[in-house]
Amino acid sequence: MNISIIVLMSFLSFNTLASVLIEKNILENIGAIHSLKFDNDQSVTVYLPDGYIGSSYRYPVMYVVDGERFFLHSIAYQKTLISESKTPPFIVVGINTKNIDRRELLDKKSVELIDTFQGQIIPYIDKTYRTNDMRMYFGWEMAGGFALELLAKQPTLFDAYFLASSTNFTQERLDNVDNLLKSKTPIGAFIYYTLGSVESWSLGSHKSLSDIFTHSTRKELNWKFQLSASDDHYTTPFDTFNKGLALYFHDYAPIRFYSLKEFDVFGGIPALKSHYKKRGEHYQVSTDIHGETKHYLLNQAINENNFPLFKQLVMEFNGFIESFNYSSGFIIKVGRFYSKNNDINAAISLYRSEILKHPDSVELQKELAKLNSI
Repeated sequence: MNISIIVLMSFLSFNTLASVLIEKNILENIGAIHSLKFDNDQSVTVYLPDGYIGSSYRYPVMYVVDGERFFLHSIAYQKTLISESKTPPFIVVGINTKNIDRRELLDKKSVELIDTFQGQIIPYIDKTYRTNDMRMYFGWEMAGGFALELLAKQPTLFDAYFLASSTNFTQERLDNVDNLLKSKTPIGAFIYYTLGSVESWSLGSHKSLSDIFTHSTRKELNWKFQLSASDDHYTTPFDTFNKGLALYFHDYAPIRFYSLKEFDVFGGIPALKSHYKKRGEHYQVSTDIHGETKHYLLNQAINENNFPLFKQLVMEFNGFIESFNYSSGFIIKVGRFYSKNNDINAAISLYRSEILKHPDSVELQKELAKLNSI
């Protein structure tokens, strides 16, 4: 397929797009959208996450086949969860198939589409936008069957596959995946695929794929088949995006320990540092222990009245309490914990530091006055 990529629309600024959408009462603050035009009426739509403009961060990319149907799904996922640090931001590339014969494209012309992915679409996206090496693929129905062929023929092109209600898991495609896993060829390691239990026509082929994965000795392979009693052919994509992405990014969210025993079993500070080092290198973010993890550990030490560990954590997280945007209520909780354990000087120092930032805080002034009167 001789496809040349032409920029159809120059990038829309965040403010301009938001203004247009607000006026139409559709959606505000969605982010920057680019549209690229292919011949044969095929187009690609690109979403750049909040913060892209003006940053130097390099982003993962999710490629969504049938973008006219599912482009917004992965955007909604990250828009909801980024603020809670549950997922990293990522670029979304919608491969729109509305105005072409998608059945032919994903079957008889599948080899040409694979060549287009590898030779044109991905290189263009990587050249034009700040991407990292993490690539994800989403496909529904025939695009799920196409994904097996894509995996077998270009096993390192994508790191993760999210497949919903797939059709065309042909015997040839299943055999090619089986042969790939029996070889020593490097592969993309994560595959999450879903099916509604009512989709009896595809259940046999999905179980065959699961059998192939189950008997594979490839330790790097991470897969899950989700058979849903409540979903059908048209609702499985929601599960695939939400649960699939949550599973794939399971190591991104900040760790929270609900007891100090749990923290100890985890391996304490050394294990925590090791985890965040791997996380940072994998996602190209800070390798420091996440602020939320620090907070919850400090708070748990107070709740369990473990002052020695609390002091150890304060030293380990040097300056964290003072630099974090804590409420006066939590600062008073810390100060009283110091006082309870006869470390009056530490409590006074903390209150004075916070009063410099919040000179109008009556609560902090009262707590400091109590200690000064001792």
